[in-house]
Amino acid sequence: MVQRREKVAFVSHCILNQATRARWEGGGASRERGMFRDVVEVLLSHGVGAVQMGCPEFSLYGNPRPPRSKDGYDIPEFRERCREIAEHACDLMERFLEGTAPPGFRIVAVLGVENSPSCGVVRVSRTVEGEIVSRPGRGHLMDALEAEMRLRGIDVPMIGVSFRPGEREDGLRRLGGLCSGEA
Repeated sequence: MVQRREKVAFVSHCILNQATRARWEGGGASRERGMFRDVVEVLLSHGVGAVQMGCPEFSLYGNPRPPRSKDGYDIPEFRERCREIAEHACDLMERFLEGTAPPGFRIVAVLGVENSPSCGVVRVSRTVEGEIVSRPGRGHLMDALEAEMRLRGIDVPMIGVSFRPGEREDGLRRLGGLCSGEA
């Protein structure tokens, strides 16, 4: 008899709840209604559950709030909130990993959102000469999560997807590979 392993991904909050993304009077980032459909479809097609991590931006500042870069959130209160969310996520990861005897769980990925000041994995928004621009780097939450995972010896790949059309395909392809066990 073949035992089936359960699979789960830890996902940035706004992937499952677009309502937490920055909104401000007269503007707001383009968004899908509800959930980020492309990511949810990949997870569903591979039978992968989703654990929604907290959003430091929304939990501290709510909505409406103006967009900020990583530099704009580089304050002790925000970094502490990211650390708290990272610790909670790693507590949950350890709970999943404790029961690794078959069928057990496999955490396929931590999924961030590229260009986010909190959840960017490879690209993050930065302030350069007064403008918010995309630059290489990790967001505050992903920095805190990576450090906490390393401290606890948790080895799970971190990948990012972009909400921007034309930039999301590579992240979705990588996610599909990790979900299927091919990556």
